[in-house]
Amino acid sequence: MQFKVRTFHAASGAVTEKTVEGEDATAVKLAFEQQGLAVLSVAALGGHVRLRGPGGLRGFNLVLFCDELRTLLTSGMSLVEAIDTLCTRDNDDAKRTVLLEIRQLLLEGKPLSTALEMNRLGFPPLLIASIRASERTSRLDQALDEYVAYERVGQDLGRKVVSAAIYPSLVVGFGMLVCLFMISYVVPRFAKVYDDFTPQLSFSTMVLMKAGQLSNQYIGLILAGLAALVALAVVGHRNGKLKIFLLRVLGRFRFVQYYLRLYQLARIFQTMSMLLKGGYTLSDAIPLAQNLAFEKKLQDQILRARSVIQEGKRLSTAFAENGLTDSVTERLLQVGERSGNLAQIMDIIAQTYRQEFTVFIDRATRVAEPILLMAVGIMIGAIIILMYMPVFDLAGGI
Repeated sequence: MQFKVRTFHAASGAVTEKTVEGEDATAVKLAFEQQGLAVLSVAALGGHVRLRGPGGLRGFNLVLFCDELRTLLTSGMSLVEAIDTLCTRDNDDAKRTVLLEIRQLLLEGKPLSTALEMNRLGFPPLLIASIRASERTSRLDQALDEYVAYERVGQDLGRKVVSAAIYPSLVVGFGMLVCLFMISYVVPRFAKVYDDFTPQLSFSTMVLMKAGQLSNQYIGLILAGLAALVALAVVGHRNGKLKIFLLRVLGRFRFVQYYLRLYQLARIFQTMSMLLKGGYTLSDAIPLAQNLAFEKKLQDQILRARSVIQEGKRLSTAFAENGLTDSVTERLLQVGERSGNLAQIMDIIAQTYRQEFTVFIDRATRVAEPILLMAVGIMIGAIIILMYMPVFDLAGGI
């Protein structure tokens, strides 16, 4: 099978393109890397094979890249000059390779949206769509500014959620470690004291003593299992699967479902607002926004709403019929349709949903912290009471 390979030579700074034979894209990429070349892209004849770095965009600060590019463009630089400036100031070889690939594609006459789309790191479709829309209106700096603002809002909300989860996680983790220490170290030593009083022990105390003996015997396996869970959680956090898993678990609780839905709708309305400002139609903006919903039910509702819009009905009607709005949101959308400021109205709706979700996070954190402290205290207290209960029984029988 033939592949068209674009490579970059770090020493000379040359970007070359060759057509070679190979079994698959991975084998071709490995062969060129063994020659000391950085493979920018591999295109199979009849299809394009996109290569992603080991961590995708991890390590590449996308918001900083967009912000710096916007600043350089605003200062009067051309797009190629701005990218070239970013290449010279970046000391990271991997990042410089990515920027050089974008620069080379721009010199070949391709627009920035195409250069980002062909890049091996796989830039977000929303950024590509926003830039593609701005290229028709020559407002690239505004598109980058809107995308930076969009991402920063999402990052701020994510940081609030993470900050709210740190303290409860530390409380639960520390409490579990204390319980493990007491069960695996303290309980077995109490068990030796009660060897002669086994018939007088209560059933709950005997269960505790047996659990302590087993945990003491297999403490190595328990610690290895905990370490494996931590490693699995770290890997899941990096690839984003842990976040999806936790959101799905939390979504099973009814009192959380409503606020998770608000979180998704806030992102969806904000995305649609940004795309509408860039000149996209509703039918084109909805599929891009739909990908931000992680619930299958919500995705289906958005798809059905798009079908209704394509039939000629208004956005407010389509969203209301598919359960995507409440009475206030429906009226706001109707106002936006009458005034022609639908994008601005969507931004207001997204901000309202974000505020309501943030208030919920703050209140949930304040309630969860004392409850978790009480739960940890009860667990430790129960272990201590079960250990000393036989002593109380013996003292009462004297």
